[in-house]
Amino acid sequence: MSPASTGTPAPDPSGNEPTYTPNLPFGQLELATLALSAATFWQTSALGDLLWKTKAAFLTQAQAYFDSLDSADAAQDGRGPQAQRLRTLDAQIDKALGFVKGYLAEDHDGDADEAYYDEFGIRAEGRNQRLPSARPARAKALAKLVAALHAHGYDDRKYGKAFWKPIATEYADLVGQRAQTESAAAGETGQKNAQEKPLRKVLKALINLIKAHYPDTYKNVLREFGFQKEGY
Repeated sequence: MSPASTGTPAPDPSGNEPTYTPNLPFGQLELATLALSAATFWQTSALGDLLWKTKAAFLTQAQAYFDSLDSADAAQDGRGPQAQRLRTLDAQIDKALGFVKGYLAEDHDGDADEAYYDEFGIRAEGRNQRLPSARPARAKALAKLVAALHAHGYDDRKYGKAFWKPIATEYADLVGQRAQTESAAAGETGQKNAQEKPLRKVLKALINLIKAHYPDTYKNVLREFGFQKEGY
């Protein structure tokens, strides 16, 4: 979001036209901190409400935006452990699948073993015959692999059903959880972004309200409300 265009000129060391420091910060955390500070100070200030936004309503709005940053960050962080575990399982799956292909090669002459690949969830990806790399498809392929291992009598092999079934179950659960977490993260981030523009609108109006009521001392009053541009 673009910051407020209103600001005070700052000297340009190059001697060119003066630049302007915005009254509102770019960063969302800085904006949230400023909004909460300004809203809190406004509650006990002699300055009245805006016609379209009361000071009490703005405090609620500022607090909601501040809280939304924590919610969005928490939703993003929640994806970390799931993603790491899926990467670990993917590496384990890719390595162990070679042994399953070896079982098929032992039991079927020539290239006949590849005729069974589809039943085992294995398919061509580029130059490789593997389980699908897309995780939802891989979760389904793992279920096929477990069923095929049992059907072909590989239950007691080292990389038989007992090895693959727990992996298939955990993988399917993680893929489902990750889909829910990513949906939640997208929702939290969207909510946070949707709240930002209205928040900036009130803050810009509050700056103008302060300037209108305190034409000679507005700079000091702005600082009391938390508008300290050197901080952002």
